[in-house]
Amino acid sequence: MPQNSSKKERIKLLHRQFTSDFRERILDGRLPVGTRLPTDNELAAEYQLSRDTIRQALALLADEGLIERVQGRGTFVCQPPTEDSGVRSVQAEKQIGLLLSMGYRQGGTFPQDILIGVEQAVKSHGYSIRLSYTEGDPAQQMREITRMSSNHVAGLIICPVASATDADVIERLQTTSIPLVFVDRYLSEVAVDYVGADNRAGGYRATEHLIILGHRRIGFIFLAEETLETTSSVRERWQGYCEALQKYGVPYDSSLVIADADPKYASTLPGIHEFLQRPDRPGAIFAVNDLVALDVMQAAHVLGLRIPQDLALVGFDNELFAARITPPLTTIAQPFFDVGLRAGSLLVNRIEGNTSAPKHIELPANLLIRESCGAQLHVLRAQRARLAPESGDLLT
Repeated sequence: MPQNSSKKERIKLLHRQFTSDFRERILDGRLPVGTRLPTDNELAAEYQLSRDTIRQALALLADEGLIERVQGRGTFVCQPPTEDSGVRSVQAEKQIGLLLSMGYRQGGTFPQDILIGVEQAVKSHGYSIRLSYTEGDPAQQMREITRMSSNHVAGLIICPVASATDADVIERLQTTSIPLVFVDRYLSEVAVDYVGADNRAGGYRATEHLIILGHRRIGFIFLAEETLETTSSVRERWQGYCEALQKYGVPYDSSLVIADADPKYASTLPGIHEFLQRPDRPGAIFAVNDLVALDVMQAAHVLGLRIPQDLALVGFDNELFAARITPPLTTIAQPFFDVGLRAGSLLVNRIEGNTSAPKHIELPANLLIRESCGAQLHVLRAQRARLAPESGDLLT
């Protein structure tokens, strides 16, 4: 695992160096307009990089307007885009770019509530929003960041794609003095403002609640595409899970931490099915988000497991469907609207001259207790246990 991680970091570094080298040579005139670049194979051999890495780097340079790839002829240096010595248009100056990563959240409350919060914060200052959904695609996110920055938006609010490796693009944007604010998740290697929910505290509260209900074997399930290493929100929820176990003296069992399959194939879910069929399966599960919790419900139904009688369940996000499914889902509610409101206000302050150190703002995430966790059953059983000696009833 460390070797693979080291190899990926080396590839990222070489990709950045290659892109930065060509960008500088074009901008300072060492590669004049009209220069024909070597072929992809020649560049791959010269820089000892894969053809895919070369293509990705050249695609980024093309998106920036620095090169043009002409089919059948080759790749040529273009006239670098320049800003007028005059002033940008008032309309462009008063626009804020908002990049939201839909991904697995399609149909959820997250994008809409963030958007409404941002809009309310910025419109009173005369700013409008240029919105883009990146559909969970890192390459699309890179293109949209480049496009918006080249169109001179005043600032950017970005929900980073979970598997993104575009820190080089964001670092380059920082050098152009475009203010940035991350929402929902962040890239730890990039020092910019961030606004999101307190994921660690939310994960702690969800796990603590299950422990208080008497559970000791508690599973944690996250999306395979959103790893503990690459996705800050997932990592912090897992950290909260671990802290609650430690606080209450419950041993951490790595076999109880698994990844959910791609939700596009939720009908099969082999990972969750096998997990719930184990003889030592958990009695409770903390799902990293409500859609993963829904996957667990579907798998449990197929296997004949009742929620919460056989399996207690807690989600995260409080999606619209959470209170409407059967049984209603206990979950951690994120203040998405407030996240958008704070992010919009913070970005406007940056645009208008606030140069203080980057802020890392975490807003409270609250536990909403519904039926899926079994709290009601727990109370009823406790009441029956107290009544049983008096009535002679042998209730379970």
